[in-house]
Amino acid sequence: MNTVTTVLTTKTICSDDGSKRYLLKKTWDKEKPKLTIIMLAPSSAADIELDSSTMLVLNNAYRLNFGSVSIANLSAVVNDFSLNEADVDDTENINHILLSAKKSDVIIYAPGIGKAKNKTFQDLQKNILSALLPFESKLFCIGTSNGNAKFQHPLSPAVRNWFLYPFKVNDVIDEDVKAKKH
Repeated sequence: MNTVTTVLTTKTICSDDGSKRYLLKKTWDKEKPKLTIIMLAPSSAADIELDSSTMLVLNNAYRLNFGSVSIANLSAVVNDFSLNEADVDDTENINHILLSAKKSDVIIYAPGIGKAKNKTFQDLQKNILSALLPFESKLFCIGTSNGNAKFQHPLSPAVRNWFLYPFKVNDVIDEDVKAKKH
């Protein structure tokens, strides 16, 4: 008989009033590579409670042989998936993303494409991806196995098993600028 014991450590960094979550970090093996993923906005699930996005992120990070995952978001406002309360110039959020990016081996940019025409989304994306330029060699997005659909959010049924694709920040920002013109 074989018995396996795994310890999962959780670290959450939130604003004092709990209205913003800057980072949710789950660690299970400190010897393995570290992953940061940037999605759209955090849910209220954090410490022990897992939402569907976090569960899918943990499962895929484990399958891809990572030992930890730090979850950040374009907007730090909890449960603001429509981005109505998002702070485009949230330096605290950007600072936590950059600190996590510096410590990570891989950064996955995965806010999804559902808000691509939303001006707040575009502004958040531009600010955060511009800040991540020094880490461009570590940047990937989630896509389908054939690569036809990229920049997916982990909740997308098309990417329940992740395929990672590198990308250039300026390609995304340039596309963002083109989308504003149309």
